[in-house]
Amino acid sequence: MRILIPTRNRPTSLAGVLSYYERFYPKTEIIIADGSTSEFQSQNEVLVREVGISVDYRAYNPELSLFDRLLEVLKGESDRYIVMGADDDFPILETLEKCRKRLDVHDDCVCSGGFLVHLDVDEAGDARARLDPVRPIRGDTLEERMNAFSRLPFTTTYAVARRDLLIARYEFLREWNVPGFFDFGVAMMDFTHGKFFAIPELGFICTRNITHSYYRSSQPLVYLRRADDIMRLGERMSFYLREIDGLSAERAEYVVGQLINRRIAALAGAPPFRIAGFDQRPPFTNVLVTTARERFRAMFTGGTPERAILAERLAFIAQRLQETIESNDNAGDRKRYETLS
Repeated sequence: MRILIPTRNRPTSLAGVLSYYERFYPKTEIIIADGSTSEFQSQNEVLVREVGISVDYRAYNPELSLFDRLLEVLKGESDRYIVMGADDDFPILETLEKCRKRLDVHDDCVCSGGFLVHLDVDEAGDARARLDPVRPIRGDTLEERMNAFSRLPFTTTYAVARRDLLIARYEFLREWNVPGFFDFGVAMMDFTHGKFFAIPELGFICTRNITHSYYRSSQPLVYLRRADDIMRLGERMSFYLREIDGLSAERAEYVVGQLINRRIAALAGAPPFRIAGFDQRPPFTNVLVTTARERFRAMFTGGTPERAILAERLAFIAQRLQETIESNDNAGDRKRYETLS
């Protein structure tokens, strides 16, 4: 497996991620799709020449969209599987290799991943860790897969994926993306192609910080301001439910309404885990979710085997995160932007 990392105007963070691979996974092969402006692109060119791992560096016109960059890379390769990386996130490749092997024997699955841990530093300088648990989404019908996912959404991006799925995913995102609905929309489209195989191990450590700019809504109520875009997503989901599952138009419309209602409720302040009784039934009690919670707690508890295994990496990532916070990454960029076109 090779790792594809898109980057834009984040040389310090990219340097930290590449040094992580160099230290912990020196045989890794990486493709970098760089859409930085000229100043930052020059810094990245120097960086990849000096790093001690195999990097296929590709510089692109800064005006080219993220998804056009990714599609140009993906359509020009022949790999069966690709791991989507990032310039501020750190994979556990032992886990992802196990995921790849699962895809080898499960033809009906299009991607496979472990749970994620997010390390965030906010504007007050406070840091927090957050668990993003994965679980198998392996219903035989598209309706079953969409419905199961919507009851406790998770990020499907940071997983081992079939290259043809990634091409379909980014063709879709080139036409449609809405903050707050981004991961939801990605997953819904992924499930039109197949199932998600989850394993109960840490897959990625993801970071967020106060220096970088992010794809986020600049104002609240994005689901009202961009209601037309959300309805377009709903129409597309309804189409696939009719085409793939053979649902009637009335049934497909009802299912899509339930799914979108759940996502809007989460954005409005009522996510699934705040619903009464949530912790007494699936998906909270799913064995993979339970295992992820236990391992997450152990990661941040001194003296546990889980902490001992990850201590060096966590310390390394914390130092790279501090360097990024003190850097000029994303200088001149808006802190929040609502489009990836």
